Amino acid sequence: MDNRQTINIKIRQVTVTLVILSLVFIGLSLLGQWYRLFPDSYSISGPTHEFFLDLFIDKFSVNTENNVPTYFNTVLLILAAFLIFLIATVKFSGRDRYRYEWVLLGLVFLYLSVDESAVIHESFTRLFKDAPDVNGWLHYKWVIPGSVIVALLGLAFVRFFFHLENRYKLLFFLSSAVYLAGGLGSELISGRYASQFGTKSFSYAALTTIEESLEWFGVILLIFTLLKYLETHIAEINLQFNKKSDRF
Repeated sequence: MDNRQTINIKIRQVTVTLVILSLVFIGLSLLGQWYRLFPDSYSISGPTHEFFLDLFIDKFSVNTENNVPTYFNTVLLILAAFLIFLIATVKFSGRDRYRYEWVLLGLVFLYLSVDESAVIHESFTRLFKDAPDVNGWLHYKWVIPGSVIVALLGLAFVRFFFHLENRYKLLFFLSSAVYLAGGLGSELISGRYASQFGTKSFSYAALTTIEESLEWFGVILLIFTLLKYLETHIAEINLQFNKKSDRF
């Protein structure tokens, strides 16, 4: 009996769904920050109301950890890593010249997915606590090692980048630029704002929301790019299982 099944992936629908989810989480986060920063604009009817309001604010804030936006970002990064490793597997089977670059790229996004949940990057702040903040631009010190790592990875992927077709050069560049604009660029701006005006304002909440949303949109664009790359260069992937190993 033929047990083969076909899974059709509609790239446009996947991308649109991820974008809509991002916009929903952005809106919920901003709404929660409005409630947090402007308590006089509404009334609380009792302890139950207060409990669920605090829960809503905490679990949908993009500026805190271990909540819905954090897990959403983690899922996006894992999905990107999975697609990259899928491409790398095919490249290895064909002994492609750039197969190791695909693996390295997959490892980068796998690490980013772990870091998103474990917040490893912020631990590096302690190593650079004595570094000057440059008028607040380096208020968040982890951007120092982060910038160095990005520069090194950029050098590592130069040859890989230029071998891509022009269409994918543009898509990979745009997705990287949008992600780094959120991950590093917005962090510089929000750090300067925090050093000058503090973090307890809706303006700061808006800055951090922009920062997180740029990261999301950068990864979503990368996922779109990877799916289009699979569609163009691989089209169909067959999984085969060795039945001889299925003995219990």
